[in-house]
Amino acid sequence: MMARGKGLEEHVMHGAREKLEQQITAADRESDDLRLQLDAIRQAVASDVDRTWTSPWKSPETVDAKLRARLAGHREYQALRVRQRELGEQRRSLTTEIEKGSAP
Repeated sequence: MMARGKGLEEHVMHGAREKLEQQITAADRESDDLRLQLDAIRQAVASDVDRTWTSPWKSPETVDAKLRARLAGHREYQALRVRQRELGEQRRSLTTEIEKGSAP
């Protein structure tokens, strides 16, 4: 009887682990999609800065500073960054749960 109960417990734990791993995979996929969106916005803003900003002090460093300043005020970009941070926290939490569950 004891072996049967233990087998059921292991089965339930395995199912819970699989569910956590699926959640991690989903978070990773969403994070990858967000990274692509962030890169696209960054490239579009960089192109706009390069095309429209004329300055005698224009250098790669000043262009980068202007780009970072524009992105800091870009609502969509910042919302995507917030979501990406949330996904990172979620992933760390799920990984911790998996590690706790696999401890002897």
